[in-house]
Amino acid sequence: MGAFCQGPRLAAFRAPEMALKPTDLRKSPLPEQATASSPTLFPSFPQLPPELRLKIWTLNLPTTRLVSMRCGARCPSLHDAQLCTTSMSFMGCTSNASVPINLHVCAESRADTLKSFRRAFGFARMPGQMFFNPASDILYFGPQDGYMAADAQFHTCMSMCDPSQLASVRRIAISDALFWVEGSYNSMTAASLTVEVLRQLSLRMPALEQVIFVPREQDEATKPILTEERMARQIQMAMRTVCQQTPCWRPPPWVIVSLRTLSAACG
Repeated sequence: MGAFCQGPRLAAFRAPEMALKPTDLRKSPLPEQATASSPTLFPSFPQLPPELRLKIWTLNLPTTRLVSMRCGARCPSLHDAQLCTTSMSFMGCTSNASVPINLHVCAESRADTLKSFRRAFGFARMPGQMFFNPASDILYFGPQDGYMAADAQFHTCMSMCDPSQLASVRRIAISDALFWVEGSYNSMTAASLTVEVLRQLSLRMPALEQVIFVPREQDEATKPILTEERMARQIQMAMRTVCQQTPCWRPPPWVIVSLRTLSAACG
């Protein structure tokens, strides 16, 4: 494990993938394999005390989701076809993250789920069309097809989404693809793009508790060590620059984690 510290205000951490703490990326335990004698129905559930039913609904909620952001896709979730819209008036961010199943069981489970998972990230004060829980979800900005599309999408979301919803985000994952131009890497360009991304985080997301930087999958597969060392230097320099430009910002801890490890940790 490596660490970098610059003064009392700047503390950034680069951790190997296996060093992730359970408290940082919680993963739901795998259910035991069902047997032929396992009951599949519990008809007496509605007769349980309300407080017990609510506890059961809460236990059925996902602990941590990796919520990938996308601007203006027609379907808010690949797992929730009923929320797809054919109206051209829809504007906002969408995601292919699984929607909590409790939203579709009954009125009671839905009402309980909406206490923590709320529609978010619509544009220009319009209602959001993706469900997000700031207390547990990780917002992910991944690679996109097109000239600097990943970087453009990030800045579009930062400028167009509801400021109060952005301010509630606690954990964010950012792909290294945001700092590449047409599949080409230039250290000066990447440094500038990284500074701009971190500046937006300092302005829009004051509640951040962790920033996760994700190497491109092709780089992680061919040269993982060199890629993470290069990313660490790039991030450290950008953190130092933003802290000098914004003295009041307290940068959150950061880690470099492969997409495979991050996805597995989120279940």
